[in-house]
Parts: sequence; C-alpha cells; structure tokens
Amino acid sequence: MTVEEQDPIAAIPGLRVRAYAGPDDLPALVEIERAANVADSFDMMPTLEQLTSEFDHPAGFDPAADVVVVELDGRPVATGTVRYRSRDEEHSFELFGAVHPDVRRRGIGRALLRLEEGRARARTATMDLDPARPIRLGTWGVDSAVGQSALMAAEGYEPARFFFEMIKRDLATPPERPLPAGLEIRPTTLANLRQVFDAENEAFRDHWGHHEFTDEEFTHIVEDPELELDLWRVAWDGDEVAGVVAVGVYAEENRLLGLDRGWLDRISVRRPWRHRGIATSLILAASAALRERGISEAALGVDADNPSGALGLYESLGFAVVQRATTWRKDIEPTPDA
Repeated sequence: MTVEEQDPIAAIPGLRVRAYAGPDDLPALVEIERAANVADSFDMMPTLEQLTSEFDHPAGFDPAADVVVVELDGRPVATGTVRYRSRDEEHSFELFGAVHPDVRRRGIGRALLRLEEGRARARTATMDLDPARPIRLGTWGVDSAVGQSALMAAEGYEPARFFFEMIKRDLATPPERPLPAGLEIRPTTLANLRQVFDAENEAFRDHWGHHEFTDEEFTHIVEDPELELDLWRVAWDGDEVAGVVAVGVYAEENRLLGLDRGWLDRISVRRPWRHRGIATSLILAASAALRERGISEAALGVDADNPSGALGLYESLGFAVVQRATTWRKDIEPTPDA
C-alpha cells in the first residue's frame, strides 16, 4: 500500500494499516470475520482451514498486495481485500471488508472502504483493461448489516441486484422424482470433478454477474478440507454432465451457530437439458443425502431475479426466504499509468 492509500486511516488516533504479513495473520482475520458476521446476523463462520486454502490459491488477488490488516493500538480490528473479476463484460474490482463490532462507529469502515478504493484504482493503472468495458467497484452484504448498507449508499454505491438466502427446515423423508429417461446420477469423484466443474462454469454463464471459473478456484475446491463429494448430486446423460448440485456440510460453522444444516452451494443445469425437471430431481436427491447423513435442514442462495424461475422452484420444494442480500456497484474511471 502506498502512503497516499493509507491517508484515510491517519485521522483515527491509534489506528494504523499494514499489509498482510502471512499465515500468522490468518487466525486474527478469522476472528474478525466471525465477530462481524455474528453482529450482522449473517450465518457464515469461516474457518482457519478455509481461509488458509483461499490464500494459498488466491483468485483475482495477491494476498501480499491486496489484503490489509487494520490495527487499533496494536490489536487487529479490521481487514480488507481487493479482488479483480471479469464479469458480464465489465471490469469488476470487488471490495471485501470486515470490522470487529467492538470498534464500530468510529469511522474505521469508511476509512477501510476508501483505502480499498484507492488500491483498486491503483490496480487499474497496472492492468491492460479493455477501454470499451466499464470499470466498477463492487461489494456484497446481507441487509441485516445495516451499517454497511448505510455506508455504501453514503459513498455513492447503488444497489445492483438482490439475493435471497432460503432454508428448508424439515428434510424428513423428502419425496423422490426420477430423472428424465436416459439420465442417471453417478458418483462424483476427483477423477471426474474437473468435468463437473467445467459444466458448472458453462451453466452459470447465463447467470447475472458470472465470472469464468479459474484453475485456482478448482484447486481450492479440490483441497478444501471439508469437501465431501459423496454428498454432491450430478446428472449424467451418457458422457455429458447435464446438471449439478454441489453440496457441503460445514461442521465448525454448525457447531458455532448451534445449527444442523447442509448447504446446496451451487445448483446448475446446462442449457440443452433445462426445463426437464432435472434441477428438481437433483435437489430432492441432495436433500435425501443430507437426511441420510443426519442433517435436519438445508440452505441455499438464489438471485432474486434469476430468469430461469429458480426462486419459484425452490419455494415449491419447501424452501423459504430468511434473509436478503444486496450487491452494490459504483463506476470509476481508470487511473492513468504514471
């Protein structure tokens, strides 16, 4: 970080910003994110193992240059990351920030946001960006994080899209629905996971905000310590992947939140196989797999304006909206290369 980028911090006594210093910082970052999420009623509890894997295989960011740790009187109290994504024919610099609730309402969040904006603008000067494509800053947050929503609006960001978290609280004896003739569910293994991953990437190209999946993201999935491929449900049509429900159970998160929940992390059907009931069959099969594991409820996320009618489908299968989240965007101009 340059001296100019650090200026927003200087106005707060006792506060200093420094670059991410390596794996020894990760426990503090996990603690900050967990505390922030609890305060904002966001049921996500990152683990040290998850963050280690993400930083070992970074996608769109360089931990040493794009991650900052903010300290108050020597104690880490906030963290931020700037990540680049090429999305929907736009250049997107995605800003993540978390401030420990013990030190909120002191201007730290605003200072961190402006610090990250400075880093994003600096990165535009070092990249060969297509000038015909807009450059946008973006972030995401649950609407229960009212402080973040107020900050985004005050700093010139506009809501771009809304998403829902949905939960089905009773998985007792879920019904079954056979796949269309000629399709079958086969085990997902490390040997066929790349084909499944590539099929998901293709399917999600029709979704708002999609970015092309990367090799780093694939490696991150493979090395995820909580990867349980036996829970995934994939529909095959001969040698072709027709649809995927990627499933995860996050034991540490469940323990910390007092939950017994599984996640349908990604649900996708490739275009040639849509409108044939494949998503319904796979969701019911995944729900049955979670029930057999002893899990009592399932959760998923959905784009509120998904053009395929996903929201209505999930509601018909017993999922109910429990929380809304907003994506925020702000256009910027590239910084000339000095």
